Amino acid sequence: MFAQYIFPPHTATATKRPITALLMLALTMAMGLSASAQYKVVHMEKPFNTPGSETAAIEVGDTVLVYASMQNNLKKNRQFSFSTQLTQLYQARISRNGKIARPRPCRWGLNSPKQHTGNLALDPWTHDIYFTHSDLETHHTEIFFARKLKRGWSKPSRLRGAVNMKDYSATQPTVGRLPDSSVILYFSSDRPGGQGGMDIWYSIVKNGTSGECVNLGPNVNSTADEITPFYDQRNEVLYFSSDRAGGQGGHDIYTAVGSRNTWQKAEAVCGCLNSEQNDIYFTITHYDTASGMPIRGYLSSNRSDSYFLVDSTCCNDIYRWGIDSNMIQYVSTDTIAPPDTVEREIRRFMFPLFLYFHNDEPDPRNNDTITTIPYTECQQHLLALRDIYVEHQTTAEDSTLTTEFFDSCVEGNYRRVEQLFDYIESLLDDGHHITLTIAGYASPVFRSDYNQRLSQRRISSFINMIKLWRNGLFNEAMADGKLEIRQKPHGAIAPTTASQSADPVYGLPAALARRIEILGCEIR
Repeated sequence: MFAQYIFPPHTATATKRPITALLMLALTMAMGLSASAQYKVVHMEKPFNTPGSETAAIEVGDTVLVYASMQNNLKKNRQFSFSTQLTQLYQARISRNGKIARPRPCRWGLNSPKQHTGNLALDPWTHDIYFTHSDLETHHTEIFFARKLKRGWSKPSRLRGAVNMKDYSATQPTVGRLPDSSVILYFSSDRPGGQGGMDIWYSIVKNGTSGECVNLGPNVNSTADEITPFYDQRNEVLYFSSDRAGGQGGHDIYTAVGSRNTWQKAEAVCGCLNSEQNDIYFTITHYDTASGMPIRGYLSSNRSDSYFLVDSTCCNDIYRWGIDSNMIQYVSTDTIAPPDTVEREIRRFMFPLFLYFHNDEPDPRNNDTITTIPYTECQQHLLALRDIYVEHQTTAEDSTLTTEFFDSCVEGNYRRVEQLFDYIESLLDDGHHITLTIAGYASPVFRSDYNQRLSQRRISSFINMIKLWRNGLFNEAMADGKLEIRQKPHGAIAPTTASQSADPVYGLPAALARRIEILGCEIR
């Protein structure tokens, strides 16, 4: 559902999952993100791209970039030949500041000296790996599997069961999960029983063995080729490429909302991502932690600025896609426009930033407007109650959404605030003056006057967190006025729908209401 805010139209999902719509509304309304937000596609430079062919880039744990590369290792022959040149997996370390080191052949024991190796997919829950080997002469492709161990991965083995089929290829795997936590493998195949050409199929995988293969049906597949699927589990959206009629040219990227064999009709993504050439291997690497909105990833294409040996139709290169910061609308209350370079950097935090509390915290049943408790303790206590919140939900879907709230909102937003603090430190070092505007809210469980004081205590806990940050790093700046906190306590905010929990305290609407918001960062 969240993908409707990026690649419209997918509005039908909002009516199918009202609580998901509520969660999206509560977390994106203040951000002001436009449904027609634009995206930019940037060609990655050498050495990541070569005059050969580079595809299927993913990030593993935000620390390693992995992709497939067929490089021209022949000194005289400038023509590619699948019978002489191998596709292999490469990896490159990603530093904390986002810089990517020089790539090297993958060291995880996946590459074959006699077959093409590529199409790496990661189970985000277990970190088990799925990938492919392809015969040099016949191009017959099969999916392989390696289980995550404490250190590294097990020795790869051919995936057992129905997925790999004699005389037909199974390729380009992507991993999802069903509500019962079963592994569902989506992949592309030319096996019989499809809509025509290469189709996308799924199979349930248990203990390294694949079950019956099921075609995703005509809402996804066509008589043309459907390839390179990527399943966005968080938003229940399948991305894939197809050369069906009606596209911009070659293979275009499409989306379909759903899971398993229940799908809405596929639609092309926004035109700013597709081109007149082939656009394939779309992946998502980063989401906005508050809204769940995809904001960054990779794709492969043979666009005109790709490196190539003979002509531009020869070879694919890896491209990064992301939100165009010049198109993002964001809230920054009462701010002065900062210098261009600083403005571009501060946009990445996408204000407001939300931080959440358990009921009547900090200092329950207290009439004070200040507290000695830092927000860090409030967040840790809320996280400790995760299982209790989930147990209080009345449906499996509500339990899943509550888990997502803790993962994306409670934990994810806290990490974003840590990143903001790191950036504020650099701004102060450069001589800037900073003003943070903080709003506080409560759920309408208590009287309005009590909720007003509770909102103030919550802002106070955030100020305590700043004062204790890295052994008082910001105290001097706060004392001399270089770092100011502007407070806006608002009291109770009523949930927009009834609680989905047997106990209203643990319902997701009330949980979303108990928060503070960093509305903006004024830089002078």
